[in-house]
Amino acid sequence: MKTKEKIKFPTWMKLDNAATIYPPTLTKRYASMFRMTLTLKEKIDKDLLEKAMSNVIIRFPSFRYKLKQGLFWYYFKYNKETPEIQEDYQNPLLRINFKKNKGFMFRIRYFDKRLSIEYFHALTDGTGGITFLLTLVGEYLRLKHKLKITYNDKVLNPKDEPIKDEYSDSFPKFSRKIGKLEHEKSAYHYKGIKEEKHILNIVTGIISVKDLKKKTKEYNCTITQFLASIMVLSIQEIQNRERSKKQRKKEIKVSIPINLRKLYDTKTLRNFSSYANIGIDPKYGIYTLEEIIKIMKNKMELSFTEKIINSKITANVKLSRNYFIRLIPMFIKKHILSAAEFFMGDRYCSTTFSNLGQIELPKEMEEYVKDLGFMIGRSRNKPGSCGCVSYKDELYITFTRKIKESEFERLFFTKLVEMDIPVTIESNRGR
Repeated sequence: MKTKEKIKFPTWMKLDNAATIYPPTLTKRYASMFRMTLTLKEKIDKDLLEKAMSNVIIRFPSFRYKLKQGLFWYYFKYNKETPEIQEDYQNPLLRINFKKNKGFMFRIRYFDKRLSIEYFHALTDGTGGITFLLTLVGEYLRLKHKLKITYNDKVLNPKDEPIKDEYSDSFPKFSRKIGKLEHEKSAYHYKGIKEEKHILNIVTGIISVKDLKKKTKEYNCTITQFLASIMVLSIQEIQNRERSKKQRKKEIKVSIPINLRKLYDTKTLRNFSSYANIGIDPKYGIYTLEEIIKIMKNKMELSFTEKIINSKITANVKLSRNYFIRLIPMFIKKHILSAAEFFMGDRYCSTTFSNLGQIELPKEMEEYVKDLGFMIGRSRNKPGSCGCVSYKDELYITFTRKIKESEFERLFFTKLVEMDIPVTIESNRGR
């Protein structure tokens, strides 16, 4: 089914500055993916969902492009097709076969009351991903229940014309003259037995936001700072069991994405985020939770300042514009970029923790939406990652890992329970 076009968009676009690293790193075992999930209180009507999709896809022009390899760079080419909606499957976040997926860099899955969208990270980031999902659900509910929705920044009106800012690369727009990339030390990675490439172990904890806020008030920190600190504390416990002195002295760092839209005036739905690797240095001894929270809080506040972030943005933009790098043919360049990401990407953090924050839905939609979920796909080198999102009074924190052992998650949730924060656990493996 093809979509009627009202507006003409560029036939091709450059990848945004953050997206350039993802295509060269694609392998049979790995693709940088993430998944957004929403559960309704009623069974999903596939035919109606397809109708909603045909209405919504026009509103998100940057989601219409397919990935192509040029002589010197990858680029996006406009795609007039409409995505297919398929039934969900047991093992999520496998690499997308773009050819079988009509070229789209996302796929839509449903099962009973649950709707999920999986994204290849070159297409968008968490903000763009959740906006697309919620807008699709808003249009579906409007069609099914004749709702008059009060649209907001996360649930867009499909009838509105897209603005150029929404499908533009915001990195060059806000980069300045002086940039700097900080030199980092490699981080500790806890070990485990690797699963087969099609298996991703998933553990979700459901926590009361009210209970969490009581505890964060005691420590005078944010939810992100608190949960990231518990992660560091848990990894420290695993690290202390290492026989190797070298492993016991490696830094423990959590990579925390930063939504740059909070700092810069842009409505882009493409990638527009940075990150900071925050943690502790074990060579100075064992850290208490109080010490870890203080360190994480201070380092995050410093790392998240506009000027520090902008120096990283500017450095990356300048690197992509480097004359000599631009002249290297893509068939050579992709191997260089892939090797650089392999040896320098996950090497500098022990795990990733991405918090989408509190999601506020229009009141008309709340009546029909039960819960939300966010998970990060298989890491290239790290054993696992973590994503979380809050809806109403519940925070859904999901750990994904490519190893069999669940010791990290067990320690993390145990520590929360020991602090009188009840947790409901769900897992796709029953362990």
